[in-house]
Amino acid sequence: MPNILTLQSKKYSIKIDKFEGPLDLLTYLIEKNKMDIYDINLTQITDQYIQYLNAMEELNLEIASEFLVMASSLLYLKSKKLLPKQEEETEELTEEELIRRIIEYKKYKEITKKLKESYTTYSKRIQKQPETIQLPNQKLEKEYNTKTIPEIYEKLVERTSQKLNENAKNIEKIAITENYTVASKVKEMFKILVKQKKFVFNKIFSINKRNKQEVVTAFSGLLELSRRNKVQTTQTETFGDITVEKK
Repeated sequence: MPNILTLQSKKYSIKIDKFEGPLDLLTYLIEKNKMDIYDINLTQITDQYIQYLNAMEELNLEIASEFLVMASSLLYLKSKKLLPKQEEETEELTEEELIRRIIEYKKYKEITKKLKESYTTYSKRIQKQPETIQLPNQKLEKEYNTKTIPEIYEKLVERTSQKLNENAKNIEKIAITENYTVASKVKEMFKILVKQKKFVFNKIFSINKRNKQEVVTAFSGLLELSRRNKVQTTQTETFGDITVEKK
């Protein structure tokens, strides 16, 4: 932590450092006084902490709110040490909780320091080493056949032509499918019923005689006619013939 200002008076001489937060200042004071983190002299630490805040105030430095909150918590813990123990529990910061926070903060600082050192070492190593691009080891043939390029081009054209033909067939199938509409099949069934009283659906729309998609579309039309009570359908057995009559 770099020193930025120094305040001298008759009572003390304090160097004001740039601390990241109240836990950073507490950790610094514990290490400075060579205290065991599990046996902190709370009175001494609190007094030094307040001295730092007073010095910062005299130097007209802006004190963050979290430093003041920690100061009030330390004063509370200090006063609690001086007073008799009370059985009532409060939601205020306890000494055990403070120690736990300081330990966790020290671990965080150590990890951060190691990461910064690793990054600095890596950056220096990268700067020293020039960027190199390794090309794959390939041998160029001294002699090549003059027919190679035309043959490759022919294969490419043939492959493209095959794909175009496949796409054309797929488009043709889609066009055929679109010709079979429910409305057209309904009209066809009505024309049959005009000429005769009834007909067998399986014989008129046989899969052997007609396209599978056409049969499915016609069956959808039959279901719609039956739902609207336009026709009456009968089937004596499962998977048997479906007889269609006009209502």
